[in-house]
Amino acid sequence: MTEKIINDAQEFLVIDYGGRTRRILDITTLLQNHTEDAVIRFLKSLLREKQKLMRQYLVKDKTSPYLDQLVSETFRIGMAITVLERESEVSISNALKRGTGEGGELH
Repeated sequence: MTEKIINDAQEFLVIDYGGRTRRILDITTLLQNHTEDAVIRFLKSLLREKQKLMRQYLVKDKTSPYLDQLVSETFRIGMAITVLERESEVSISNALKRGTGEGGELH
C-alpha cells in the first residue's frame, strides 16, 4: 500500500472542529502493526458500532450534537474503508496480472 493511499485514508479520519483537529484513529500506526486486511476489518467493525449508536440516538434524541458527531465519523470511516479497499483490489488485480497472486493460470 502506497504512502499516498495511507495519507488519503488518514485524511478522512481527521475532523476539524473550527481550528481544533481530532483524529478518529491513526491508521498509520495500525498499518505498522497489522495487515491491510486486518485494518480494513477493524474499520468495518468500528463502522458497524458507530451505525448502531447512531440508530439508538435517532430513536432517543434526533437533535443531539453527539448524533451529528456520529454521522460525521460514520461517513469518514466509510470513506477511509473505500479508499483502502479500492487500493487492495488494485493490488490484487495487479498481482494476478503479473502471475504472482492466487488464481494464476497453470500451464
